[in-house]
Amino acid sequence: MKSKSFFVVLVSAIAVALGVSLSVQADMGKKKFGAPTEGMSTEEYQSLVFLDPQNTVRMDWDAVKGMPGNFLIDNQGEPTVSVVDYDKGETIKKIDLGDIAGNHHLWVIPGARYVWSSQRYETDLFWTIDLLTHEVVDKFNVSMDGKKVIAPLHIGFAYTQPLAVVGNILDKEHGYLTFLSTATRKPLQTIEISCNGARDAMFTLDDSKVFTTCQQDPKGVSIVDVKARKEIKMVPIEGGRAGAMSPDGKYFMVGAKGQIVFFDTNTGDQVKSIEVPGGGGNITCLPDSSKCYGGLRKANAVAVIDMQKLELTKVIETGPDANRLYLNPANTRYGLFTNEAGKSDIVTVIDTQEDVAIKNIFTGLGPHNVAFNPEGTRAAVTTKKETVATLIDTSAADPMAWEVITTDLAAGIQNNGVRWVPTPEALEAVLN
Repeated sequence: MKSKSFFVVLVSAIAVALGVSLSVQADMGKKKFGAPTEGMSTEEYQSLVFLDPQNTVRMDWDAVKGMPGNFLIDNQGEPTVSVVDYDKGETIKKIDLGDIAGNHHLWVIPGARYVWSSQRYETDLFWTIDLLTHEVVDKFNVSMDGKKVIAPLHIGFAYTQPLAVVGNILDKEHGYLTFLSTATRKPLQTIEISCNGARDAMFTLDDSKVFTTCQQDPKGVSIVDVKARKEIKMVPIEGGRAGAMSPDGKYFMVGAKGQIVFFDTNTGDQVKSIEVPGGGGNITCLPDSSKCYGGLRKANAVAVIDMQKLELTKVIETGPDANRLYLNPANTRYGLFTNEAGKSDIVTVIDTQEDVAIKNIFTGLGPHNVAFNPEGTRAAVTTKKETVATLIDTSAADPMAWEVITTDLAAGIQNNGVRWVPTPEALEAVLN
């Protein structure tokens, strides 16, 4: 028994020394790492590992379990990106983005070779970060075609081709969608839509259409033909704000004032509106699309939606400015729900089987965004009203035992977006 144990330990140690675990090595033939390329086939594109948690639609956690990683945190007010070693429980580097701030969200381009940092301030600057070096390798402006883009914030990635789309969330006078190539990592075309301040633009799973919410008046949903690059129609929605795609691709959902609205992605038709208290928060669905959870910002709660019946089944009280549920990838029965008011310092643990709030975990002020590592043992929580972020131990099977490791991760003021990425050494070991 001792010799067998020693052999297992030795083999594991060798795998770790190579920067990649045995489980990841076994999965290398299934999902590939590397930048998308122009002219690649749909099959080649879909073989890339997808690591951006785009409303729980396609997240290839199994391909990276056991792979050493870091959390990257966007520090909107500095501007820097913190590189967090969650095993050590500390920030090991800050990536300098230059003189212009506004870096709000990080987006892992399919293939996990590069990351984009998108813009929240009234400018249009994007940054490209090389995950092999943790350095900025490009800065570019999104505006083109004579259209000035303001605050291109939330990116939607295509599922069959190297394409992405982003809006202009702060613009009160125009609605723009900009299509970007994930192969050249440059903008391709900006088109105008009929609602202002495009926010959550997402592709249908066949990439035939883009649905986007608009946060400025007139609020609503715009539906765009991807091939023609033209708006099909716009549907006004009072208080329309956050958008989400169900993982099965069947519905595009809108968190709005006092309601959650559902669109059939095939026909583009609105099929139902469910009355909810508060409303307007972000929506997260279970991977099997059986239930979705909508933040009810003004009600300090989360709505539980039965996706078979499209009905509200329960409202769970959480905390101030209730915004979004983030699921533990190793066990999606449990997740952390952000209560992101500037005076809030709690995230709420939610049981998605019983649909109850289990406990509150204290963080810094303004918990905004959460990222887990693939094994679900660590979670980083950004706290936008602090200069530091929070690291939580989520390794226990019983979430009552989840506890804070530190609330002093070196970040920056307005730290907002956070993503898990492989370490440079682990990425280098698996690049194809």
